[in-house]
Amino acid sequence: MTTETVTLPEGSAFERWVLSEGLSITQQQLIPDIRTHPLEPWERTGVNATLLDLTPVPPREGTLLVHQGTSRYLCEIPAGGTYKAERHMYEEIFYVVSGRGATSVWYEGSPKQTFEWQEGSVFSIPLNAWHEIYNASGEEPARLYACFTAPTVFNLYGSPEFIFNCPSTFPERFDPYDETYFTAKSTRVRRGMVKTNFIPNVMMLGLDENNRRGPGRTVYAVMANGHFICHTSEFPAQTYKKAHDAGRSERHQAGMTSEVAYLFLSGEGYDLQWGPGIAPGPGVPFERLDYRAGTLLTPGDGFHQHFNACPEPIRYTVLRFGSPELLGTGSNVWPPQIEFDDEDPAVWETFMAELEKRGLEPKMGEYRDKDRS
Repeated sequence: MTTETVTLPEGSAFERWVLSEGLSITQQQLIPDIRTHPLEPWERTGVNATLLDLTPVPPREGTLLVHQGTSRYLCEIPAGGTYKAERHMYEEIFYVVSGRGATSVWYEGSPKQTFEWQEGSVFSIPLNAWHEIYNASGEEPARLYACFTAPTVFNLYGSPEFIFNCPSTFPERFDPYDETYFTAKSTRVRRGMVKTNFIPNVMMLGLDENNRRGPGRTVYAVMANGHFICHTSEFPAQTYKKAHDAGRSERHQAGMTSEVAYLFLSGEGYDLQWGPGIAPGPGVPFERLDYRAGTLLTPGDGFHQHFNACPEPIRYTVLRFGSPELLGTGSNVWPPQIEFDDEDPAVWETFMAELEKRGLEPKMGEYRDKDRS
């Protein structure tokens, strides 16, 4: 028997595809404003874009990217242009950052379903359906923010030919003859969760009261019968949420890894964050990250805590895994959290100091009192 020495390709299948696409990479923990973040040409698709590998830590030696489960990107369709038609075996969900336009979705040989979108709209592409995204303006670009499962799929199959040219359809997810598929209709699954295929404006999305993590309202919208949800929450002016462990609740769903990022849609505030495996408490140091409308940030793999330091509600949305039908109801487990009575006094002192700078008073009394009752 003879042994031949071979040289293995560098990087994962997904990393090699990103390089072959010439796709720009943004690697940082926080994007101050996704409306103005710089993009570069992504020639194959006809748009400008950047891959968002949002992370508080650098990649391991010998790797290009941190996230190999799901990932995110920003893209901008030029005035009068299109995001060129394609189909693929990975899931994808979009939030419209700015502009207006339309999307056509179809299977080979089926009629096209076309729906219009505007700033604030959310839609998800049914698995392996053909789709083309049009900018309706002849004068202004349209910017979109997307989350996709491309890393998982590329690393599983390793074949762009299969991923982009597989003829399989998924009628249990998308009926191309249903003319109401991309209307704003929704089905309530339970309190705080709906199923839908199109959200006209996430700022107008109805939310259910949910005070378990402190003051606020929330809803989880399962999109296009896929894994992705549009998790949207809002909490009142001059209040804050309880610290919770994103690493144990939001990233790992039924054995599948979905990185998490918060897109803030209104207001001003900040996050406190602790490193992986670190439990917040008296004397335990934390990191502060400021945000405002348009900021996108990742909580990393540890505890984090949201603060509203302005006189208006803060609404945010998270595009991530969360479908109970595909992942099982056991995947949506309430995460470990730090009750108000157990938090580091420095958390309250930091909040009070920030409000004082702005000439504001806290509105936490009733919520902290409830925690003590």
